[in-house]
Amino acid sequence: MKENRIHKFVGDQLSRWPLACDNFRALKNVQVREVEVGGLKVKLQFNPARMVSSAAKLNKEDIAKRRCFLCRENRPAEQIMMKFEGRKGKKYHILVNPYPIFQDHLVIAMNRHTDQSIWQRYVDMLDLARKYPDFTFFYNGPRSGASAPDHHHFQGAPEGLMPLENDVDALMAAGSKELEYLTSVQDADLYQYRKFTRGIFVLRAQTAKSAAKMLYRLLDCADIPEGENEPLINLFTYYRDGEFRSIIIFRSRHRSHHYFSEGPDHLTMSPGCADMAGVFIVPVEEEFARITPELLEEMLDEVTVTAEEEERIKRRLTRTQPLLQVGIMSGQEIVFEILSDGAGMRTASLKEGKIEYGGALYDELYFDAETLSTMFAGPSFVLRDVTIGVNFHWERKEDQKFAGALKIIVDKGRLTAVNVIGVEDYLLSVISSEMSATASEEFLKAHAVISRSWVMAQIAAARNSSEGEVPVGVCNVPTLMCDLDARFNKDAGHAEDDVYEYVKWYDHEDHRSFDVCADDHCQRYQGLTRAVGPTVRKVIDATWGQVLEHKGHLCDARFSKCCGGVMEKFETCWEDADHPYLQPLSDTPDHNPGAEPFCSTTDKEILGQVLSSYDHETVDFYRWETTYDRKTLSELVSRRSGVNIGEILEIVPLERGLSGRIYRLKIVGSEKTIIVGKELEIRRILSESHLKSSAFEVKMEDDRIILEGSGWGHGVGLCQIGAAVMASRGYTYEEILRHYYPGSSLKS
Repeated sequence: MKENRIHKFVGDQLSRWPLACDNFRALKNVQVREVEVGGLKVKLQFNPARMVSSAAKLNKEDIAKRRCFLCRENRPAEQIMMKFEGRKGKKYHILVNPYPIFQDHLVIAMNRHTDQSIWQRYVDMLDLARKYPDFTFFYNGPRSGASAPDHHHFQGAPEGLMPLENDVDALMAAGSKELEYLTSVQDADLYQYRKFTRGIFVLRAQTAKSAAKMLYRLLDCADIPEGENEPLINLFTYYRDGEFRSIIIFRSRHRSHHYFSEGPDHLTMSPGCADMAGVFIVPVEEEFARITPELLEEMLDEVTVTAEEEERIKRRLTRTQPLLQVGIMSGQEIVFEILSDGAGMRTASLKEGKIEYGGALYDELYFDAETLSTMFAGPSFVLRDVTIGVNFHWERKEDQKFAGALKIIVDKGRLTAVNVIGVEDYLLSVISSEMSATASEEFLKAHAVISRSWVMAQIAAARNSSEGEVPVGVCNVPTLMCDLDARFNKDAGHAEDDVYEYVKWYDHEDHRSFDVCADDHCQRYQGLTRAVGPTVRKVIDATWGQVLEHKGHLCDARFSKCCGGVMEKFETCWEDADHPYLQPLSDTPDHNPGAEPFCSTTDKEILGQVLSSYDHETVDFYRWETTYDRKTLSELVSRRSGVNIGEILEIVPLERGLSGRIYRLKIVGSEKTIIVGKELEIRRILSESHLKSSAFEVKMEDDRIILEGSGWGHGVGLCQIGAAVMASRGYTYEEILRHYYPGSSLKS
């Protein structure tokens, strides 16, 4: 009945549209011959009516000049339509193709003018296939045969007309090794088709949801050309024997060199889905007569992906990445949106120690991802009012989008939103959040390695420590940095109650219900809000799985914005542990103390690459000065320390690291004296947010207290600005890593 409905629609259309009727009638008399290409018997079809499509000008300028022939207002009065309702309110018009390749050749166009894109529309294609199981539906991506790349559309034709489709079905039935199994997602399996030409993959699935996850995972593994939002592909989908089947062909270009040649080498062929499925359309009779299998193989060789790219896609498909749990935000309620269900914003609230959601109470909520990858797929969920830059001068709230899964838990009397994401996908956002996504490749590669090394080291340490006792003072709330070691000691030179000494540092062990938090306390991670730019994707891919090691152990690869000219030792800022690869060395060529430091640059182009948008608010990072009046600073220190020191009389650095960073500071007040450490706690006490660094000298001038400092951050490990300068001077990422982590080695 469904086929009959389509057949009747086509008949009604042809009865009132002479142009379409003539072209469909001409199909009965087209010349066809068969040849074998790459082990597949294919057809050559001489079809002069297809000159309109084969010779179409598809550059942006020419497309902009013409009226879109798929828009309703531009269609001929004789053209009629059937409606098809896609998901999430998407609407399509089913039309007869007036320049057919097949009998009952259809075009399924969106009812509004929008660019060709398969993302979030593949499920509509699957629904079409289930509704009309006697048809095969196909999609020409931009630069892959689409004659209207500015208006999204599918095409359809009766089943069994394409040699590739028939051969795939036969190989599946026979269990042939020419379909090589690659991977699975739930009930969806993916194979490589090893005949005809390169870059052909076959998907089979029981459900549309699994099919979509598999397709998006596959597309994620292919390169996206500049200016496009998806890889170059041809896609076929049909419903057979109770399952969805799709054939995906990856392309490198639209047309071969023959199209642009003059003289006897010219071929007026623009391969789209039909051609790539074994029905080669030739609009010129002379060319039809002289085409050979060798010519077709040459053309296919030029328009499909290279053997290297094919292997790269397979490698990306089958490689793995560990999952990471990132604590994003905490509160009494969390407002979020799951983008796949279209239900809009909803709220989870804390009630009686459980999660109240949808009128019921839960111990945990878990919303799975459409796909685990962020390299191609769109976001999975949105969190409202996420605080970034906690306790720093750039602190602000923003709505953020994330890929991966969302988990909501109860933790320390609050709700906590946790993002479950692959480590490599996590790094896409980290690299884009920590710095500009347009920075140089070698700099970004170096940062990808150290960010990966750091987070893997933290995961290993946290999971090892979880087997023992929970340290005193450890807190799981991700928006707070908690005290790991707070000691109140007496100073022999003062009365017992007059001197307070406390030392604290902030580290990953603050988090016990997830691996890392999303803020500067760990690494900046802002989901897809900052996951931008093809360069970031490229460097993550190029360094996939690479980490720094020292004597067989993962390096705790710390980094800061600017070391101020000299790197610092680990123990100056954190626990008293010596890491041989984190040493106080000059940030100069060959660590020569007499040379100009890399990070002393004022080059705006380099700084623009390194610094994220809100980091540009900080301009005096290499050398800086902060001035307080004595009363203001006295009140600030009393409030931030929790000790009423009275009026500040003296600020005395007691111990410094070799970079000049103070890690033990005495503040003498008229009421009390405090001794503060380590590096970050000193910065916290002396600022409403965080002082740029603890590498400063103190000047007391009448009622003014002047801090003259250098650097931005703790200065341990890689100096981001220095590394960017090194990359601009031609250093490779391996050389950058050896400079900042001497004695370490790169391991895949």
